[in-house]
Amino acid sequence: MSPRPDTVTDLHAEPALARTLLSWEPLGFDPLIDHFRIYAVRGESAPEEPQESDLIAKTVYPNVAHTDLDPAGETWTYTVLAVSDAGRRGRPSAPVTASSQPSVTATGREIATIGAFDGRTLEHHLAPTSYSQIPEEFPDAVIEYEQGADEPGTAWPYLLPGPGDAWAGKTAYRARWTFTLEEAPQAEYDLAVWLVDTTRLGGILRVSANDEHVTDIELPLGSTRGSREGDATVPGSPLLRSFHEPALPAALLQAGANVIEFELAEGGWVAWDAVGVFAREE
Repeated sequence: MSPRPDTVTDLHAEPALARTLLSWEPLGFDPLIDHFRIYAVRGESAPEEPQESDLIAKTVYPNVAHTDLDPAGETWTYTVLAVSDAGRRGRPSAPVTASSQPSVTATGREIATIGAFDGRTLEHHLAPTSYSQIPEEFPDAVIEYEQGADEPGTAWPYLLPGPGDAWAGKTAYRARWTFTLEEAPQAEYDLAVWLVDTTRLGGILRVSANDEHVTDIELPLGSTRGSREGDATVPGSPLLRSFHEPALPAALLQAGANVIEFELAEGGWVAWDAVGVFAREE
Protein backbone atom coordinates (compact mmCIF):
# COMPACT_ATOMS: atom_id res chain seq x y z
CA MET A 1 0.00 0.00 0.00
CA SER A 2 1.28 3.46 -0.86
CA PRO A 3 2.33 5.66 2.06
CA ARG A 4 0.00 8.15 3.64
CA PRO A 5 0.79 11.87 3.13
CA ASP A 6 2.40 13.72 5.99
CA THR A 7 0.27 15.94 8.19
CA VAL A 8 0.05 19.54 7.04
CA THR A 9 1.97 21.82 9.42
CA ASP A 10 2.45 25.54 10.02
CA LEU A 11 -1.06 26.46 8.95
CA HIS A 12 -1.20 30.26 9.02
CA ALA A 13 -4.16 32.59 8.56
CA GLU A 14 -3.78 36.23 7.50
CA PRO A 15 -6.84 38.46 7.91
CA ALA A 16 -7.90 40.58 4.93
CA LEU A 17 -10.98 42.56 4.01
CA ALA A 18 -13.87 40.20 3.23
CA ARG A 19 -11.45 37.27 3.08
CA THR A 20 -8.88 35.26 5.02
CA LEU A 21 -5.64 34.15 3.37
CA LEU A 22 -4.40 30.69 4.36
CA SER A 23 -0.95 29.21 3.83
CA TRP A 24 0.97 26.18 5.10
CA GLU A 25 4.28 24.36 4.76
CA PRO A 26 4.62 22.47 1.42
CA LEU A 27 4.98 18.70 1.59
CA GLY A 28 7.59 16.47 -0.06
CA PHE A 29 7.31 14.18 -3.09
CA ASP A 30 6.96 10.82 -1.36
CA PRO A 31 4.14 10.29 -1.84
CA LEU A 32 3.18 12.72 -4.59
CA ILE A 33 0.46 15.09 -3.43
CA ASP A 34 -2.59 15.28 -5.65
CA HIS A 35 -4.26 18.16 -3.79
CA PHE A 36 -4.96 19.77 -0.43
CA ARG A 37 -8.44 19.90 1.08
CA ILE A 38 -9.43 22.94 3.16
CA TYR A 39 -12.20 22.73 5.75
CA ALA A 40 -13.77 25.64 7.61
CA VAL A 41 -16.26 25.84 10.46
CA ARG A 42 -17.78 29.14 11.53
CA GLY A 43 -16.69 30.12 15.03
CA GLU A 44 -13.76 29.20 17.24
CA SER A 45 -13.88 25.41 17.28
CA ALA A 46 -13.90 22.54 14.78
CA PRO A 47 -14.63 18.80 15.01
CA GLU A 48 -11.66 16.47 15.47
CA GLU A 49 -12.33 14.91 12.07
CA PRO A 50 -13.16 17.22 9.16
CA GLN A 51 -16.68 16.92 7.80
CA GLU A 52 -17.10 16.92 4.03
CA SER A 53 -19.96 19.37 4.41
CA ASP A 54 -17.36 21.85 5.73
CA LEU A 55 -15.07 21.58 2.68
CA ILE A 56 -14.55 25.09 1.23
CA ALA A 57 -11.75 24.52 -1.29
CA LYS A 58 -9.33 22.14 -2.96
CA THR A 59 -5.96 23.29 -4.30
CA VAL A 60 -2.64 21.95 -5.54
CA TYR A 61 -0.83 24.90 -3.95
CA PRO A 62 0.11 25.41 -0.26
CA ASN A 63 -2.16 28.45 -0.02
CA VAL A 64 -5.74 29.49 -0.64
CA ALA A 65 -8.06 32.42 0.01
CA HIS A 66 -11.37 32.02 1.84
CA THR A 67 -13.39 34.67 0.02
CA ASP A 68 -16.87 36.23 -0.01
CA LEU A 69 -16.87 36.81 3.74
CA ASP A 70 -19.03 39.45 5.37
CA PRO A 71 -17.18 42.80 5.13
CA ALA A 72 -18.17 43.41 8.75
CA GLY A 73 -15.86 40.49 9.67
CA GLU A 74 -16.31 36.76 10.23
CA THR A 75 -14.56 34.23 12.47
CA TRP A 76 -13.80 30.74 11.15
CA THR A 77 -11.69 27.78 12.24
CA TYR A 78 -9.66 26.04 9.54
CA THR A 79 -8.01 22.66 9.04
CA VAL A 80 -6.14 21.34 6.01
CA LEU A 81 -5.19 17.83 4.93
CA ALA A 82 -3.27 16.42 1.97
CA VAL A 83 -4.44 13.75 -0.47
CA SER A 84 -1.84 11.65 -2.34
CA ASP A 85 -1.97 10.75 -6.03
CA ALA A 86 -3.10 7.30 -4.88
CA GLY A 87 -6.07 8.82 -3.06
CA ARG A 88 -4.78 8.36 0.48
CA ARG A 89 -5.52 11.11 2.98
CA GLY A 90 -3.16 12.52 5.55
CA ARG A 91 -4.16 13.50 9.03
CA PRO A 92 -5.77 16.95 9.37
CA SER A 93 -3.59 19.84 10.47
CA ALA A 94 -3.93 21.47 13.83
CA PRO A 95 -6.88 23.88 13.61
CA VAL A 96 -6.33 27.61 13.27
CA THR A 97 -8.96 30.22 14.11
CA ALA A 98 -8.95 33.60 12.39
CA SER A 99 -11.24 36.58 11.90
CA SER A 100 -11.35 38.48 8.63
CA GLN A 101 -10.59 42.19 8.71
CA PRO A 102 -13.70 44.31 9.32
CA SER A 103 -14.47 47.05 6.82
CA VAL A 104 -14.46 50.72 7.74
CA THR A 105 -18.04 50.72 6.46
CA ALA A 106 -18.86 48.65 9.55
CA THR A 107 -16.49 50.21 12.08
CA GLY A 108 -16.43 53.88 11.05
CA ARG A 109 -18.81 56.83 11.03
CA GLU A 110 -20.08 57.76 7.61
CA ILE A 111 -19.03 61.21 6.34
CA ALA A 112 -20.06 60.95 2.68
CA THR A 113 -20.88 58.14 0.25
CA ILE A 114 -21.81 57.49 -3.36
CA GLY A 115 -23.92 54.36 -3.75
CA ALA A 116 -24.72 51.48 -1.45
CA PHE A 117 -22.05 49.02 -0.30
CA ASP A 118 -24.03 46.01 -1.45
CA GLY A 119 -22.14 44.27 -4.26
CA ARG A 120 -24.23 45.86 -7.01
CA THR A 121 -23.75 48.60 -9.61
CA LEU A 122 -27.48 48.93 -10.23
CA GLU A 123 -28.04 52.26 -8.46
CA HIS A 124 -25.44 53.99 -10.65
CA HIS A 125 -25.95 55.91 -13.88
CA LEU A 126 -26.29 53.78 -17.06
CA ALA A 127 -26.07 50.47 -15.15
CA PRO A 128 -26.03 47.63 -15.84
CA THR A 129 -25.22 47.57 -19.59
CA SER A 130 -25.22 51.03 -21.20
CA TYR A 131 -21.48 51.72 -20.94
CA SER A 132 -21.26 52.82 -24.58
CA GLN A 133 -23.06 56.05 -23.64
CA ILE A 134 -20.33 57.15 -21.22
CA PRO A 135 -18.04 58.70 -23.88
CA GLU A 136 -21.04 60.52 -25.36
CA GLU A 137 -22.12 62.01 -22.03
CA PHE A 138 -18.60 62.80 -20.79
CA PRO A 139 -16.62 63.76 -23.92
CA ASP A 140 -13.88 65.45 -21.87
CA ALA A 141 -13.35 62.21 -19.84
CA VAL A 142 -14.12 64.02 -16.57
CA ILE A 143 -17.04 63.10 -14.29
CA GLU A 144 -18.09 65.70 -11.71
CA TYR A 145 -20.18 64.69 -8.69
CA GLU A 146 -21.25 66.99 -5.88
CA GLN A 147 -22.41 65.38 -2.63
CA GLY A 148 -25.91 66.52 -1.71
CA ALA A 149 -26.66 67.96 -5.14
CA ASP A 150 -26.15 64.93 -7.39
CA GLU A 151 -27.48 61.38 -7.25
CA PRO A 152 -25.70 58.17 -8.28
CA GLY A 153 -28.47 57.24 -10.70
CA THR A 154 -28.04 60.38 -12.80
CA ALA A 155 -24.49 61.65 -12.25
CA TRP A 156 -22.15 58.75 -11.36
CA PRO A 157 -21.65 56.26 -14.25
CA TYR A 158 -21.31 52.66 -13.15
CA LEU A 159 -18.02 52.30 -15.04
CA LEU A 160 -14.90 54.47 -14.95
CA PRO A 161 -13.03 53.80 -18.22
CA GLY A 162 -9.27 53.69 -18.63
CA PRO A 163 -6.51 53.68 -21.27
CA GLY A 164 -7.19 50.02 -22.03
CA ASP A 165 -10.75 50.70 -23.20
CA ALA A 166 -10.86 51.31 -26.97
CA TRP A 167 -14.61 51.93 -26.79
CA ALA A 168 -13.92 54.96 -24.56
CA GLY A 169 -11.07 56.38 -26.64
CA LYS A 170 -8.23 54.74 -24.69
CA THR A 171 -8.38 57.64 -22.25
CA ALA A 172 -7.62 57.86 -18.53
CA TYR A 173 -11.01 59.01 -17.23
CA ARG A 174 -11.25 60.99 -14.00
CA ALA A 175 -14.11 61.09 -11.50
CA ARG A 176 -14.11 64.15 -9.22
CA TRP A 177 -16.21 63.89 -6.06
CA THR A 178 -16.86 67.05 -4.03
CA PHE A 179 -18.14 66.97 -0.45
CA THR A 180 -18.17 69.47 2.40
CA LEU A 181 -16.74 69.18 5.89
CA GLU A 182 -17.88 71.50 8.66
CA GLU A 183 -14.42 71.44 10.17
CA ALA A 184 -11.02 70.04 9.33
CA PRO A 185 -10.50 66.52 10.75
CA GLN A 186 -8.10 66.09 13.64
CA ALA A 187 -7.30 62.46 12.75
CA GLU A 188 -7.08 60.28 9.67
CA TYR A 189 -10.25 59.35 7.84
CA ASP A 190 -10.67 56.19 5.77
CA LEU A 191 -11.68 55.94 2.15
CA ALA A 192 -13.74 52.90 1.09
CA VAL A 193 -13.52 51.98 -2.60
CA TRP A 194 -15.58 48.89 -3.35
CA LEU A 195 -15.62 47.50 -6.88
CA VAL A 196 -18.07 45.00 -8.34
CA ASP A 197 -15.66 43.94 -11.09
CA THR A 198 -12.57 44.92 -13.07
CA THR A 199 -11.13 43.81 -16.41
CA ARG A 200 -8.52 41.20 -17.16
CA LEU A 201 -6.13 44.09 -17.80
CA GLY A 202 -5.99 45.09 -14.14
CA GLY A 203 -4.56 48.56 -13.84
CA ILE A 204 -3.92 51.49 -11.49
CA LEU A 205 -6.62 53.65 -9.91
CA ARG A 206 -4.90 56.85 -8.77
CA VAL A 207 -6.50 58.63 -5.80
CA SER A 208 -5.92 62.25 -4.82
CA ALA A 209 -7.46 64.59 -2.24
CA ASN A 210 -7.56 68.32 -2.95
CA ASP A 211 -4.97 67.84 -5.71
CA GLU A 212 -2.56 65.96 -3.42
CA HIS A 213 -1.71 62.34 -4.18
CA VAL A 214 -3.12 59.85 -1.66
CA THR A 215 -2.40 56.40 -3.11
CA ASP A 216 -2.31 54.26 -6.22
CA ILE A 217 -4.71 51.33 -5.93
CA GLU A 218 -3.41 48.30 -7.83
CA LEU A 219 -6.45 46.76 -9.48
CA PRO A 220 -6.85 42.99 -9.45
CA LEU A 221 -7.55 41.02 -12.61
CA GLY A 222 -11.31 40.80 -12.89
CA SER A 223 -13.80 38.83 -14.96
CA THR A 224 -14.56 41.67 -17.44
CA ARG A 225 -18.26 40.92 -17.03
CA GLY A 226 -19.20 43.90 -14.89
CA SER A 227 -19.90 46.00 -17.97
CA ARG A 228 -22.90 43.78 -18.72
CA GLU A 229 -23.89 42.34 -15.33
CA GLY A 230 -24.59 44.45 -12.27
CA ASP A 231 -25.14 42.12 -9.31
CA ALA A 232 -22.21 40.22 -7.83
CA THR A 233 -24.40 38.77 -5.07
CA VAL A 234 -26.36 36.48 -7.42
CA PRO A 235 -25.41 32.84 -6.69
CA GLY A 236 -22.80 31.71 -9.18
CA SER A 237 -22.05 35.25 -10.36
CA PRO A 238 -18.81 35.46 -12.39
CA LEU A 239 -18.13 39.00 -11.18
CA LEU A 240 -14.95 39.41 -9.12
CA ARG A 241 -15.45 41.96 -6.36
CA SER A 242 -12.58 43.80 -4.71
CA PHE A 243 -12.31 46.02 -1.64
CA HIS A 244 -9.84 48.84 -1.09
CA GLU A 245 -9.77 51.01 2.03
CA PRO A 246 -6.78 53.37 2.15
CA ALA A 247 -6.31 56.00 4.83
CA LEU A 248 -7.03 59.65 4.08
CA PRO A 249 -4.46 61.78 5.94
CA ALA A 250 -6.08 64.55 7.97
CA ALA A 251 -3.61 67.07 6.54
CA LEU A 252 -5.09 66.62 3.06
CA LEU A 253 -8.62 67.53 4.14
CA GLN A 254 -10.02 70.90 5.13
CA ALA A 255 -13.07 72.70 6.42
CA GLY A 256 -15.41 73.47 3.52
CA ALA A 257 -15.29 71.86 0.10
CA ASN A 258 -13.03 68.84 -0.48
CA VAL A 259 -12.43 67.02 -3.76
CA ILE A 260 -11.52 63.35 -4.01
CA GLU A 261 -10.39 62.45 -7.52
CA PHE A 262 -10.17 58.94 -8.97
CA GLU A 263 -8.11 58.63 -12.15
CA LEU A 264 -7.91 55.31 -13.96
CA ALA A 265 -4.30 55.86 -14.96
CA GLU A 266 -3.59 52.36 -16.28
CA GLY A 267 -5.59 49.36 -17.44
CA GLY A 268 -9.27 48.85 -18.15
CA TRP A 269 -12.48 50.04 -16.54
CA VAL A 270 -13.62 49.59 -12.96
CA ALA A 271 -17.25 48.88 -12.09
CA TRP A 272 -18.27 50.80 -8.98
CA ASP A 273 -20.05 49.24 -6.06
CA ALA A 274 -19.74 52.31 -3.83
CA VAL A 275 -17.24 54.82 -2.48
CA GLY A 276 -17.29 56.48 0.91
CA VAL A 277 -15.36 58.53 3.44
CA PHE A 278 -15.53 57.37 7.07
CA ALA A 279 -14.28 58.80 10.35
CA ARG A 280 -12.66 56.40 12.79
CA GLU A 281 -14.68 55.82 15.93
CA GLU A 282 -12.70 56.33 19.11
